Amino acid sequence: MKKFIKICTCALVLSALLSGCQRDYYGKGLPFEMSTSKLPGYSNATISSMSADNYERFMNASYIRIVDKFGVLQKIKISPNIPRHSWDFSKLDDSGTFKNYVEDDGSVKRVGIDVSEHQGGIDWETVSKHVDFAFVRLGYRGYSNGNIVTDARYTDNMTGAIEHGVPVGVYFYSQAITYEEGVEEANYVLSQLGDYALSYPIVLDREDPMQESARTNNLTKEQHTQAAMGFLETIKAAGRSAMVYTNQTYYAFYLDLEQIYHYPVWYAQYANEPIWPYEFSIWQYSESGEVPGISGPVDMNIQMMPIE
Repeated sequence: MKKFIKICTCALVLSALLSGCQRDYYGKGLPFEMSTSKLPGYSNATISSMSADNYERFMNASYIRIVDKFGVLQKIKISPNIPRHSWDFSKLDDSGTFKNYVEDDGSVKRVGIDVSEHQGGIDWETVSKHVDFAFVRLGYRGYSNGNIVTDARYTDNMTGAIEHGVPVGVYFYSQAITYEEGVEEANYVLSQLGDYALSYPIVLDREDPMQESARTNNLTKEQHTQAAMGFLETIKAAGRSAMVYTNQTYYAFYLDLEQIYHYPVWYAQYANEPIWPYEFSIWQYSESGEVPGISGPVDMNIQMMPIE
């Protein structure tokens, strides 16, 4: 009986509310006009604008919206199990030599670069006066033949950076297609570290080479993830700090993020500000930075949070 009375009461309230608003109904899915005499100061245009704004807020809070490599817009549900960031990117500052994020107390984040043989010879003495850290490519696996190769400038870059006081980490460009190949890549990296003292993690670099001959082309999301986990778990088991790097598209479509986010994340997106809901330790914001001591373009990064 109480439930029946409650339903009747709700119906009466709804009827009373609707009696103050007259509408012309034009058919299913079509717009209608509503009297706003009971809502002073609100026009239909204002209400429509507010509705659209609320929809955008809902979508941004609930989904990663991203265009895949076929040009199709996809919606990926945001996981409640991964920490979301609370940064305010209106605090990004482009007025200096490099982009940076300014905290409320006026302090800024650490800025760094990542380099490989593609930068040629580097004047690390000069570079050391401008950056707070550097990641050096140790090596890579070929995307078509699967061979593992040491970066031609690995030794020069590690020696030069460390001698001039630049804190360093290393990264490896992976094209592993199985968990076991991920383990193989990690063991290769560990074997090449020698006595170099790392201040930053060993980074797994996973990317889609966008080549027809790429051996990773037909992998499932689970296979991509397992290849990554083979590397990351092996580095961690060796007592080293492991980290994963890739871009927005690869994170969104090729990796199980609830597994990957057990490790620090380095996020690449070349934009005025990053569009990603989750926390990330480093943001790579440009591939065309200019740093004294390096003759050509170089990747630029901001360290957004401490790396464990």
